[in-house]
Amino acid sequence: MKKILILSGNRLAPAQTGGQVRSVSIARALARMGHEVQIFSIAGRKEDYRAAHLLRAETKHVDIEPRLSEDTHLGMILGLVQAIVRRLKFPRVWQYWFLRRGMIPRRLAAALDSADIVMSDLPYCPPVPGACRGKPWFLISHNLEHKLLEQGGIRERQFAAWMRAVESAAPQTYTDIFACAEEDQAFFRAHDTSNKLAIPMIRCGVDPANYTATDDVRPRTRRELGLLDEDWVFLFSGSGFAPNVEAFGEIREFCRLEAAFLLQSRVHILVAGSVSSSSYREGSLIVTGRVPDVLPYFAAADAGLNMVTRGSGSNVKLFEYLAAKLPVISTSFGVRGTELKAAQDYLPCTRETLRDVIAKVTVQSHRYWREHAEAVWARHRSSSDIYALVGDAVGKLPVFQTESTAILPG
Repeated sequence: MKKILILSGNRLAPAQTGGQVRSVSIARALARMGHEVQIFSIAGRKEDYRAAHLLRAETKHVDIEPRLSEDTHLGMILGLVQAIVRRLKFPRVWQYWFLRRGMIPRRLAAALDSADIVMSDLPYCPPVPGACRGKPWFLISHNLEHKLLEQGGIRERQFAAWMRAVESAAPQTYTDIFACAEEDQAFFRAHDTSNKLAIPMIRCGVDPANYTATDDVRPRTRRELGLLDEDWVFLFSGSGFAPNVEAFGEIREFCRLEAAFLLQSRVHILVAGSVSSSSYREGSLIVTGRVPDVLPYFAAADAGLNMVTRGSGSNVKLFEYLAAKLPVISTSFGVRGTELKAAQDYLPCTRETLRDVIAKVTVQSHRYWREHAEAVWARHRSSSDIYALVGDAVGKLPVFQTESTAILPG
């Protein structure tokens, strides 16, 4: 058994974004292999600081499951810096500067001291100076951060070149790097001048058990949404990540322009998650806002929709759709980082062809598409199940090996 510390810039559990889903899933997989896994997050969420002020607590400890816990630092200095930076819409460069200079909470110093292996969640959390620097230290890459900064606002773009330099140096900074897609894997390999890293792939897989609902969930959720058995529901799930917000805008405009077609076809577009700050209904468009559990909406849906056209890395929602046994409708950009093949595994579409694709889906039966999705999942489970992905990746790295690395029951 290894003691593994995952260093994160923000609280990860419960997950609220696709990136957090992936990070927590990786942590769960390592814990279920028998490792003792601690997540240490150097900043919390708004509600954490309110609770910490009332309780006069500097750290929030949560036991997620056996062998897996998360400690979130809630000191007011770092919390205030984070609040100011967020308000000014700057990227999280402050975390990099603090950690790189060894300006860390004492509890983090203790956690680093006791860890056998350290993993940085994103390059904003670099190795810190001191004795712990000699330990095996890995980077969990979720995308190429400099690519996202290049696509951001004016404040984000000014840090893109700096982040590119940070990511270019990553092969010399870390013991190894876990890539999420071919794009970041190729980038890090190109900058591995000594050719010493394995750079194994951990795609944005998910825990299939989290997307398996009991038989009563689908009819109950559809009744709550005012939907009948014969209605078609196309789900778009996402956080307030800018590419998701842009895709949601496209979906909303499509629903406005094609209102008559959607009504006649008995089609509803269901948008779930913090991609919208509020819940509302506009004709065939149903928007939930942030929800405590996405599973009921996956169960209620007949297909997963991804209209994202920019970003970096890959979209966790694609793997969620697969695990939920939903047929996938996506832009060609949206399936990057997966092994899905157009026509065979997913229905390709653009904003201009979405109406035609919806018509193609609804001409078949619900049963037809359920069987199609089952077959796609059977083909791609090994590249979509996070436990299989993590097991394969760490299996390439001797430092993670224990007497038994089999996945243990949750």
